[in-house]
Parts: sequence; structure tokens; C-alpha cells
Amino acid sequence: MSNVETWFWILLLVLALPAIAAAGALLVRNAVGPDVLAHHNNVAGYIYGVIGVVYAVLLGFTAIVVWEEFRNAQEGVEREADALADLYRDAQNFPPEVREQVALRVRAYARTVIEKEWPAMAEGQSSAETWAEYEQLWRSYDAFTPHEDHQRAWYAESIRQLNALGDERRDRLLRVRSHLPTVIWSVLLAGGVVTIGFTFFFGTQNPRAQGLMTAALAFTIGVVLLSILALEQPFAGITRVHPEAFHQVEKIFGAWNGRLPDVGAASPSAGRRHSARQ
Repeated sequence: MSNVETWFWILLLVLALPAIAAAGALLVRNAVGPDVLAHHNNVAGYIYGVIGVVYAVLLGFTAIVVWEEFRNAQEGVEREADALADLYRDAQNFPPEVREQVALRVRAYARTVIEKEWPAMAEGQSSAETWAEYEQLWRSYDAFTPHEDHQRAWYAESIRQLNALGDERRDRLLRVRSHLPTVIWSVLLAGGVVTIGFTFFFGTQNPRAQGLMTAALAFTIGVVLLSILALEQPFAGITRVHPEAFHQVEKIFGAWNGRLPDVGAASPSAGRRHSARQ
């Protein structure tokens, strides 16, 4: 979503909607008359209570679901970066030529994710360069055959992490085009119109009070709708998941580059504890 689109939705839902709602309430009041509207306040209040509760439940439930999906997308990116860091660390237990090849491919993968794939995801696409780097990383492991138990243990652990890396990346790309179904947006918008419009048929002695109350309700609904819109697309919406986890692993690669020994710990679990301390 571009900056122009972002500002359009902010102005529409946060500023224009309350103003339109207040104007509508005052127009209906002037057309019908406050005394006529006041006669129906009791009956309208019961009906409005039901409408308000139903819409509040729907609005709140949708906001929670969207937030959970956004958080899951962020955690998936972190798991993907963690798997990449584990591959880099575990490769220290392999022969030098394999270790160097894996380190090269892991660094290249992180770089293309940051520089190529993240901008592409903002447009709802993926990066062909990142796919190529992932395939090259797979070939690095496919071409290597461990010849001792120590290497076999770390090789099995690395394959598990490599599969996890691919799973998390595919899940991330699936979320690029995720959005609320059209029917949900239709219900949210129609429910908002009914909820706000129903306030037009209440009569109060002070027209300013009625206008302010209607505007406050419209503002609240508009802010929640804006938050749903902002979080609906984790990688292309107003609020986005950023590649901070990959920036972090790049820094870790640089820190590890001059400190890791040629041969790691005696078992995958020991290496995992050392990786976690980093």
C-alpha cells in the first residue's frame, strides 16, 4: 500500500467519517425535529443496544483475528532467520570446503531476502533471486556425504533446519497475499453504516451534544477499521513486518566469522546451546 493510499484511508476513516456522521445526525434532526425524535428514544434505545453489541462483537473479533495473523507472520520471519543462523553455526562441523560453501549461500540468502524479496513482497510478489539462492543452498548439502558419526549427526540436524527454513519461507510468501474475505469487509462496512446511522434517530435537547456523540462513535469505529486495514496484509499493508530478524542474523554472521572454531561441539544439542547463548 502506497503512502497516498495510506493517507487516503487515514483521512477518510479518522477525519471524514466523524464529520460526515455528525453532519448526518444534524440534518436528520433538522428535517424531522428533535421533539419527534425524542418520543422514540426509549424504543430506539433497546434496538440500538442489540445492534451495538452485535457490531461490537464482530468488530472486536475481526481485529483480534487480524492481529493474531500479523503476530504469527512476524514470528514466522523470526523462525526463518533462526533456522538460517543455525545452518551457519552447524556447518562449522563439516569439512572446510563444505563449511565455506554453506556460509556463502546462507549469507547470500539473507542478503537477497532483505534487498530483493522484502520490496517484492510489498507488491504482492516473491523474488526469483531468493528462490535461486535457496536452491543453491540445498545443492550444497545434496553434494556433501558425511563419512563419520559426528558429521552425520550434524548433517541430519542441518537437513531438519533446512526443511524448516523452506517451510517458513513458503508460509511467509503465502501470507503476502492474505487478506480478509470480501464478505467480512462487506459486513463490517454495512454494520458500521447501520450502527452510526441509527444514532441519527435519537433526539436530544442540545444539537451540539448529539453531533459530538455521533462523531465520537464514528471516530471509534473508524479507528478500529483503520487498525484492521493496517494489519490485514502483514507484508504490504499500512503496518508491515520488517526484516529486522535477518538484519540481526547478518550481524551474528559477522560476529561468528572470526570466532568460530573449525570443529564444533561434540553433538547437535551442545551446538544448539552455544548458538542460543549468542
